[in-house]
Amino acid sequence: MMPHHVERGVQTGVAIWVVLLLLSGMGGWMLYMAPGTYLARQRVMQKTMASLALAQQALLAYAQQPLGLTLCELNCPRPGDLPCPDRNNDGIAETSCSNTSRLGRLPWKTLGVGDIRDGSGERLWYAVSERYKNNPRLRPLNLDTTGTWSVASSEGLMWDATQGNGVVAVLIAPMQPLVREGGWVQQRQEATTEIAKHYLDVNSAADNASPQEGTSRGFARAPASMHFNDVVWPVTSGQMHQVMQKQVLAEVKRSLRCVGVPCLSYPMAAAVSDSGCLGSQSLSAGQCLSTATSIGRLPLDLNAHWPWTVQHVLDGNQQHHWFQQNAWREQVFYLPGQTQASIILGGERLPGQVRDSITDKGHLNVYLETSTLLALHVQDASTLNLLSNDLQDKVSRP
Repeated sequence: MMPHHVERGVQTGVAIWVVLLLLSGMGGWMLYMAPGTYLARQRVMQKTMASLALAQQALLAYAQQPLGLTLCELNCPRPGDLPCPDRNNDGIAETSCSNTSRLGRLPWKTLGVGDIRDGSGERLWYAVSERYKNNPRLRPLNLDTTGTWSVASSEGLMWDATQGNGVVAVLIAPMQPLVREGGWVQQRQEATTEIAKHYLDVNSAADNASPQEGTSRGFARAPASMHFNDVVWPVTSGQMHQVMQKQVLAEVKRSLRCVGVPCLSYPMAAAVSDSGCLGSQSLSAGQCLSTATSIGRLPLDLNAHWPWTVQHVLDGNQQHHWFQQNAWREQVFYLPGQTQASIILGGERLPGQVRDSITDKGHLNVYLETSTLLALHVQDASTLNLLSNDLQDKVSRP
């Protein structure tokens, strides 16, 4: 017969084991949801949301890195570039993202921020869109480039990559470990740091640990429950496009600024209907010529160069410039004057604006809205009276 003090010790050990088991599953959920833990849960969520917001800010800042003025051959940095995920938990983005490696942890060292963690102390996870990753780059990347990740929300929101409404990146706070649907017990330890199932959860058919890019079965966003507590934060195409739009406008303005004397008059614009201005291939003599007497696209100027370098947004050389490589000439419009020119950058497409074919792209109304043209004193009855998302600026020559 077992001595009483030994029996009590065994019972105590079993009780501790039961408590630990409860904390990792149903018991943990019940304790977490208890009324007395409301303030603690609120603090945890506040910390989590602040970390996710900081991570998004860091990604959008990274997408605006200086583009440089020197020869960059074929894989030029460009507006909208995002880093690959960190796949080995060292805080550094991997040098490239293959088809199976676009989900990992947020590369906080690469982004130049601190070791961002959620309210439970876990590092954030991150997925980047195939179209926005910085290596290997897929071109073109501009305001018509949608994200390739879907996010389904139980609140009725849906970002669907199959409908052209995908997101460019997804941030996930994994929160406390739990038992996933299906019985998988998450264990957070050294040996499991690279196994997504130990950090990310399942909600119905969507598995955040193994999302399918380019399909409607991407990431799940849902209220916390016994088997699901991921906090999913999508970085939308609209958010990224606003950042890209501002940077491209600033770069074009800089390229048109006179830096030497004498300053030549601004050339006339190329016609909007000139299909030779479209696409991302290099332009050659005779294409995209200055002919328009009003608003049009930036014309080809084979002699245009940055000071002391070999690239310029007007020179049409696809080999060494992000502007031509990513078909930005399609989305930048230009209204020259004698000493001043207006630059207009159309926003991402709005409902009713179709930019699929060469014929579509030959019309102003698929890029610019009525209020934009009225401000420029340009009449075009075909433009849409929508809330404008265009950006405008002026550049002058002495």
